[in-house]
Amino acid sequence: MLTYKIRDQFKYRDFMDHVIYEKNHDIGGTWLENRYPGVACDVPAHIYTFSWEPNPDWSEFYVGGEEIFQYMKRTTAKYDLARDVVFNSKVVEAIWNQGRGKWELKIEQEGRFIWDECDIFINASGILSKWKWPSIEGINSFKGHLVHSAKWEDNYDFAGKRVGIIGNGSSAIQIVPKLQRVAGHLVNFMRTPTWISATYSAEFLPDGKNFYYTEEQKAEFRNNPKLLAEYRKKIENSFNKFFYALLNDSPGQAAVTEQYTRIMSERLGNDPELIKKFIPSWRVGCRRLSPGEGYLEALQAPNAKYTWDTIERITEKGIVTSAGEIELDAIVCATGFDVSFVPQWKMRGLNSSTFDKWRDDPEGYLGIFAPNMPNYFIVNGPNCPVGHGSLLSVMEWTTEYIIRWAKKMASEDIKAVIVKSDVVREWNVYAQEYLKRTVWSSGCRSWYKNGKIDGKVTATYPGSVLHYKEVLETIRGEDFDIQYSEPKNRFSFLGNGLAALEMNKDADLAFYMYK
Repeated sequence: MLTYKIRDQFKYRDFMDHVIYEKNHDIGGTWLENRYPGVACDVPAHIYTFSWEPNPDWSEFYVGGEEIFQYMKRTTAKYDLARDVVFNSKVVEAIWNQGRGKWELKIEQEGRFIWDECDIFINASGILSKWKWPSIEGINSFKGHLVHSAKWEDNYDFAGKRVGIIGNGSSAIQIVPKLQRVAGHLVNFMRTPTWISATYSAEFLPDGKNFYYTEEQKAEFRNNPKLLAEYRKKIENSFNKFFYALLNDSPGQAAVTEQYTRIMSERLGNDPELIKKFIPSWRVGCRRLSPGEGYLEALQAPNAKYTWDTIERITEKGIVTSAGEIELDAIVCATGFDVSFVPQWKMRGLNSSTFDKWRDDPEGYLGIFAPNMPNYFIVNGPNCPVGHGSLLSVMEWTTEYIIRWAKKMASEDIKAVIVKSDVVREWNVYAQEYLKRTVWSSGCRSWYKNGKIDGKVTATYPGSVLHYKEVLETIRGEDFDIQYSEPKNRFSFLGNGLAALEMNKDADLAFYMYK
């Protein structure tokens, strides 16, 4: 996305060089890494699409991870977007050199190291990219097949096996129905119940369930771009409205609570005991919502079992809970990621500042800036709109905002931009006060709160996605300390007093006049 915006949309290539260091062997990010059975996106495919590259050929309303990955591969090839990517290159260190106004980078490439430097350092590594094993005693002692959902291994056959799945978040909800069909016996280990929601934008779905587009529909989308654009706009409009349901005690919250309670009750066969066990007491949306078609049904199958008994440890043979040991052939850890927003590399900013505080309390500004980190921008940082709306739209607006800063810095000879500490403080006070109005602050354990039940909401934005878009349309230079390369006079960049186009003797010097 960054390459397309710089080179093709804004055509800033003449004054802005960039390189992308990618730790993996290929493009795709989460859709390259997450290969577990059932992996899919819970955002409708036609809006989980780059705005500048609609895809009339999506197979379903909601598509699987492989189809998204192939769409990204095609788009990359079409626009030659991999030209500025260096693969198998993992940033391991970033140190700010105040005297030179540069980030000095150390990059690991297949066992060797190279060094680079940059004026502007952008972290686009994503939120859900640092998977982690659960902190369970004895996890390394298990003699069977042990795998994490974010580091899937395709060489194991689950057919007929005794399978344990730890977790009931989005990944586990997608994995369970797939493995239940082939496993001899499956056990889902959970800490607390979770809401299984209706699919987003359900008004576009017959019977509220996912569906395949016909060949005739796809051909119509291909032959009529205007029709496709209108269809995508309707879905996006519907998707953005869901934010209102995430406000405490709103009519929208009451409506989705009633709807999801009814849906879960039906999937649980209207069994009062199961309803009591599976329907949460906390508000809808407090945790990331998961449509989860087939999940509750799979847990009620004859070869499946679920338990909320506390996991005490893992042994050579299986998992020991407070109720006893369950012997297993395979354990799947769908236990999530490090969501502290701490970079995956060693990083030191102004006055050797680090991100140590962020492990418990990540405080940034607009989800883009970090204190004491000059010329450092984050795509999807703390308190960005990650829980409401299409993330691709949010990432596109964020990228455009960063590029506007880069253009300003390049054209005005700015050495360093640092968000002011009092601005960060006031922004976070505002954000947390606002977020008390939302369901994210209600009593559930959530990665939106860095894995805590109580405390600050560190992941989601205090407002709607449209509110975020409007905020990013203005740079708000007053919120930053700006240092110029020429400290004696900040206007040195104005040069000889002529516009660049005046250097061309044949230039149209009345371009601003219209007939």
